[in-house]
Amino acid sequence: MRLQLQRRGPVQIAEHPVWKEAASRLEDRFTYIKTDTEPRLDHGVAEYGRPMNPAPGSMQMIWSVGLLAYLSDLRSTLGFWSQALKPGGLLMFATLGPDSFRSLGLALSDVDQDRHVVGYPDMHDIGDALVGLRMTNPVMDAEWVTLTYSTPESALLDLRRLGGNALAGRPKGLSGHAWRARVLAALEQSRIDDRIALQVELIFGHAWAGLPKSSQTTDKGGVSTIQWMGKTPKMP
Repeated sequence: MRLQLQRRGPVQIAEHPVWKEAASRLEDRFTYIKTDTEPRLDHGVAEYGRPMNPAPGSMQMIWSVGLLAYLSDLRSTLGFWSQALKPGGLLMFATLGPDSFRSLGLALSDVDQDRHVVGYPDMHDIGDALVGLRMTNPVMDAEWVTLTYSTPESALLDLRRLGGNALAGRPKGLSGHAWRARVLAALEQSRIDDRIALQVELIFGHAWAGLPKSSQTTDKGGVSTIQWMGKTPKMP
């Protein structure tokens, strides 16, 4: 994963239209939340690989667009964020969901499919992880973005600009002309009218840092409720 991002450049990946759109929609959600924002830590895909050493309990807000989509250890990063937040501090993030590029995965339809199309974490798994870290009042929702292309070659190039295939189990080395032709044919199967259309599932979430364990009180069941929102189809 690290080599894939270093090769393509985290800052360049962060400029991809998918992440620019995700950032805009996350900003829209923040307009409904009243809270202080400083001190704030920006920890998105553009900051991948940079040293981050905030003191525990020092941040009022953590903002992340895209980073979770490129990590294999989701809970570790969520735990890092929860520890960095002040009690009552706000975490807001956007990432990709498991239904992203599903049509491409279905078109490949072979035993190696899961090695070529990334399986992103489900928003329910992220929500459960937040609750496990004693984050409070988590809200998770998802929306669709449709990417369109004139040719399969332009679609493949754009997917590489988004980060390419960074799966741990991906084949080593170059896949060869036969595999490239197969991927291009699979992309062609996603053509609707005169455009190749690939759907991306954007997951959005926010939650609040809870009180330290010594200060916490539990409700009757000791349960934190997650608010789930449906998937909304929206065009960028």
